[in-house]
Amino acid sequence: AAPRRAVAAPRGLTAGFRGLVAARAQAGGSGAPEGQVNQAVLDGMSANIRTALDATAVSVKDVYGDGRHVTIHVVADAFDGKSTMNRQRMVYKAIWEELQSVVHAVDEMITQTPAEAGI
Repeated sequence: AAPRRAVAAPRGLTAGFRGLVAARAQAGGSGAPEGQVNQAVLDGMSANIRTALDATAVSVKDVYGDGRHVTIHVVADAFDGKSTMNRQRMVYKAIWEELQSVVHAVDEMITQTPAEAGI
């Protein structure tokens, strides 16, 4: 088998990661105990998504009660004409800080326009 190569981050992305880490350190982190999602973090994630995407509806839930796995459902006009991958990227961008600190995995993400959601 061919040896695996490391994939470099896109240009400028590394500096962005450093900035997020520094900002989180200055702000004192997420407010949750290390590695745990609390309701304030879930509410903050919902608010960040709602603001970034001007979303009609947002739901962020701690799936297993372990504080590490979440499901996300977002309904937003901003998704109109976007592929599933691009929709998910938009959501991940809004919650990047939480994904770098307390949230281990997004187990499920549903992204819909209001028409797709029947709203």
